[in-house]
Amino acid sequence: MSGHYFKNNPALKHAYQSYTIELNGHQYRFLTDAGVFSKTYLDFGTRSLLDVLEIDDQAQTFLDLGCGYGPIGIYVKKNHPNLEVYSSDVNDRAVLLAQKNATENQVVLTTIVSDGFNHLKNTFDVITLNPPIRAGKEVIFRLYDESFEHLTIGGKLWIVIQKKQGAESTVKYLTNLFGNCMVVDKNKGYYILVSKKS
Repeated sequence: MSGHYFKNNPALKHAYQSYTIELNGHQYRFLTDAGVFSKTYLDFGTRSLLDVLEIDDQAQTFLDLGCGYGPIGIYVKKNHPNLEVYSSDVNDRAVLLAQKNATENQVVLTTIVSDGFNHLKNTFDVITLNPPIRAGKEVIFRLYDESFEHLTIGGKLWIVIQKKQGAESTVKYLTNLFGNCMVVDKNKGYYILVSKKS
């Protein structure tokens, strides 16, 4: 039985594994399982995003939307310990792993099961998103709209997306939504995008 990582499937058999990785001078260990995104190793898109992600000193709140087993939020909290970090996902199993991985990597963050922002009521200074492409464009654009609504003024939405999976339509959509969208980096077909709410 297979399962999409953006859906819940409690019946999916567990297949725990773990890996270690060094990022920006810190060692991380991540526990993964069947039914979560990129379970064997940190995916190239996430790594590309973390390589260029910039967080302003005045930022106070951070959300990794669609956090999977938690690498982005954990990395951000490790490197910005004063930041209030939230990690959310629609997948119960992913959120449970994110909490376990936060403990494993000795950081404290808030993990929440949420379909988009239905359980996230506060606003954030920074949001990151690796869109769930298989969920379809309607879902992805809804996540962009909700992210815009839940950003503080001056807040930034960072996105990693492959060119072949709709990077150019995302640039167009975000430009219309925010009035701006900067291509921060292109790396082997992956686009790193940032839009600022004014």
